[in-house]
Amino acid sequence: MVGYLVIFFCKQIDAQNLPEHLRQRAFQYLLKGEITQLKVWKDSFLLLGKTKITADTLMLVERHYQKIFENYLQKKAFLKLNTFLGRKPLSGLKIALDPGHFAGDSVTARLEGKYIEMNLPDSTQIFFWESYLAWATAKLLQEKLQQYGANVMLTRSQPNYTAFEKTFQQHYQEYLENFRQQNSSKKRKKVKPLNEKQFFRLFFRKQELQERVRKINEFAPDLTLIIHYNVDEQNSPWKKPVSQNFAMAFVAGAFEWQDLDKNSTEDFLRLLTSKDIELSIYFSEKILQAHQIVAGVPPVPVENNQKFLQEKCLFTGKQGVYARNLLLCKSVKGIVCYGESLLQDSDQEIKRLNEKTLQVGNIWVSSRVKDIAEAYFQGIMNFLKEL
Repeated sequence: MVGYLVIFFCKQIDAQNLPEHLRQRAFQYLLKGEITQLKVWKDSFLLLGKTKITADTLMLVERHYQKIFENYLQKKAFLKLNTFLGRKPLSGLKIALDPGHFAGDSVTARLEGKYIEMNLPDSTQIFFWESYLAWATAKLLQEKLQQYGANVMLTRSQPNYTAFEKTFQQHYQEYLENFRQQNSSKKRKKVKPLNEKQFFRLFFRKQELQERVRKINEFAPDLTLIIHYNVDEQNSPWKKPVSQNFAMAFVAGAFEWQDLDKNSTEDFLRLLTSKDIELSIYFSEKILQAHQIVAGVPPVPVENNQKFLQEKCLFTGKQGVYARNLLLCKSVKGIVCYGESLLQDSDQEIKRLNEKTLQVGNIWVSSRVKDIAEAYFQGIMNFLKEL
């Protein structure tokens, strides 16, 4: 199976050389589906059909990430000294905030498919989009964290910007101009440029996510929050409210065969041999607890009707926290919480989210984002205090 991560039994190496905690981490968080049915992790595994990774090699990699973890603990210890040294509580801490999506207008919101539009029985007209909610939440959170001394980076600085710090429309116009320059008028009669929808789905969406990963990893944060607002999967196409409301969070993991290609090798080994997953789970648990206390949004029940949680995720043992093989979960290094703060189509939220009563930057959004930003802030503080 060249092109996939193949795990196999190798009699040449003593099975006892592979530590039990690595096997447990793999089966509990990293491997999903048919992979878990194989008798694996006896001795070693093969990457891309060529490179054998032995237990000794894994231990070397693990020691590397242990040093990184020790550096993090040292930084956390220094945070406790800030008060005694007359510094702000979070001085020296680096936090990355990634507000999801990028639509700055209704047309782009529809292109992304991340908006809520419906007419309620009382004739209230609902229309808002997720990217503004996520950006406003991140901006408010950034301002508060900076007041406490943290060094905070936003992956997109403006509400209508992509991670490339320009609008999607600017990207598309640049694509069209490049297309015209690279194709003669005669050739353009036969070959047409992609329309906006094709450009977004076939090319831009993945590239933009990769840019978010690059920016975050270059910043090398101590904590990363990926900020999203959710919808009820069972309510598609979201033309009526639902009665339930809940939050959830994702961490890395839940790899299936098709996910384990050559581009995932480094991420997989890091997640296997570091403490990133366990720390991310604990961080996410604190974030969700704060959502319930501060914003009144409980974590999704263990028994729920969201099929993708069963089909695409692994339950971590902490209510509302799931391992999921999303690019931002697996490829962003360090402690990561991918938050889904509430259900936008909940009858408990939809009218509040529709109200544009709070100005953040140059946009008007629902004041509900203040509650969510405060929940994230309290979750961060509780995590740092209790770890």
